[in-house]
Amino acid sequence: MDRELISLKLTTLRHTAAGLRPAGWVIGGLLAAATWTAALVAGGDGARHSILTLAFLFWGIGAAIGPVLMSGAGTLRPGWFALLPIPRRTLGRGLLVSVYVSIAAAVVLAALLAVGLHAALLDPVTLVVAVPGAALTWVLVIALSRLVYGLLGAAMGSRVGIEIASIQFGLMFAGMFAGWIPVTIAIERTPDLLATGITDNAVTRGLDMSPTSWSVLAVERAARGDWAGAFLLLGALALCAGVVVAAAIPLLVPSTRPRAQRRGGRRRSTGLVAGGGLLPRTQTGAVIAKELRQWSRDGWRLVEVQSAVWGGVLIGALALTSDDLRVIAAFVGLFVAFMLGIAACTMYGQDGSAVWLDVVGQDTTSIRADVRGRQWGAVLTFLPKVLVVTAVFVVLSQAWWAVPVLLAATPALFGAASGAAVLVAAVGVSPGVDPRQRVGPNDAVGNISLHVWVVMLLISVAVAPTAGMIGILAAAPSAWLAALTVVVGLANGFGAAWLLGRITIGYLTDRLPDLFSRIRYGQVFREPSTAGTLDWLESTTLKGEQEAKARQQKERADRIAKSSSR
Repeated sequence: MDRELISLKLTTLRHTAAGLRPAGWVIGGLLAAATWTAALVAGGDGARHSILTLAFLFWGIGAAIGPVLMSGAGTLRPGWFALLPIPRRTLGRGLLVSVYVSIAAAVVLAALLAVGLHAALLDPVTLVVAVPGAALTWVLVIALSRLVYGLLGAAMGSRVGIEIASIQFGLMFAGMFAGWIPVTIAIERTPDLLATGITDNAVTRGLDMSPTSWSVLAVERAARGDWAGAFLLLGALALCAGVVVAAAIPLLVPSTRPRAQRRGGRRRSTGLVAGGGLLPRTQTGAVIAKELRQWSRDGWRLVEVQSAVWGGVLIGALALTSDDLRVIAAFVGLFVAFMLGIAACTMYGQDGSAVWLDVVGQDTTSIRADVRGRQWGAVLTFLPKVLVVTAVFVVLSQAWWAVPVLLAATPALFGAASGAAVLVAAVGVSPGVDPRQRVGPNDAVGNISLHVWVVMLLISVAVAPTAGMIGILAAAPSAWLAALTVVVGLANGFGAAWLLGRITIGYLTDRLPDLFSRIRYGQVFREPSTAGTLDWLESTTLKGEQEAKARQQKERADRIAKSSSR
């Protein structure tokens, strides 16, 4: 079975477009070469130990986050075999084995074999430990990559899977917005690392505890004559790899059984519709309650919320590592508030065909209630998290002078982000996979690259009054000017949310059926118009969706034609 799946994978790769895979192979090869080069030019055995343990840890982390950011579910998808009489464990084992037969896996193995250089320089005899150690680490790292992605798919309905996905996306966002911080620090410290290694004993002990470092430790024990300790470490590494493999195999084949709906005796009442009495018993209150429940129960929306929080936390942690950049940590709560715009700019598309309920229930006030309720729902979801993150990092950075700035900027960002998000979500709706068929963490969004840029532009323009007041406050600080800045921030936030929401209401009043038809059928049953900016965004998004669908159909037809000609 394993051999057949490997053959099927290779055949599939021959009949699909390479896409970005070659670029990934080149980058991976350069990183593997850099690992060997750094180990070769290290100033001594201790420096080489630090370089290899640090590099192998990075390879392990890269394997853990790579599937989400790059290849996703892999070449062979379990759904293809759902109707075949194959035991789940047999299929999962075959899918896992097929992952090891790839250029990407070979690149990882080439990098991990750098421990052989360390063994050759210490004592060539220890190569008998280095090669099995590199192989076991390779098995562990590749299995870890599939385990993590399996957890994302199988546990997207649980907090565990959601948090794992959120941490990965948070790492990505932190790298995009603050990746220059560790890069700058690394460039500054690279000469010292190559010359003397990591001198902090606590950091060294932490790196040595990672299973990716055990092959290095085993080689060093063998070089000292402690062969029993070396083989004990290899045994522990084999055990760890075996556990990860055993855990990954069942997760690679999601269960086909329908999920049980747990009611748990949840009460049903008119008070529940109004948020347990805390929200107004109006259309807007009902929408707010619905949105709050959706933000807290929908796994894909939870990923968006938590990834924003983790991104802010990681940026703050990076800033705290540098004395010169420590003050940045006080403002990471603003990053979380800013991410509301990006997280919520797909809210209509994520609802899928359930938007039909808005169409059939439309009246003179329903559109306004829907838009305002969605804005308030997003703000109330993000607000507690922003307050907690801001308070923690203000205390850690001791930047008390930033409090007035935060009191002004936070409401301004919330208002601008909620308004920009609901406007872009309505005008540029781009649905992903239907909610009933979602599996991975990327399924809930379509082609939203343009949406992200539009949201960031709208937010930047909308908070201009508050930004101007903060600039004036920085130039001439005073108590009364700080109070005025806070007032301007509050007014700016409410004004931006009202104006952008009002534009959205006007747009949807006559085009709510079009919104549904774009989600359900991928087209608009009326003459297209390009009279204004909103019409341009609508037509551009719709054209992009249609071109992507046509491209996928063409690639599928080409693959079928090639297969028929053989």
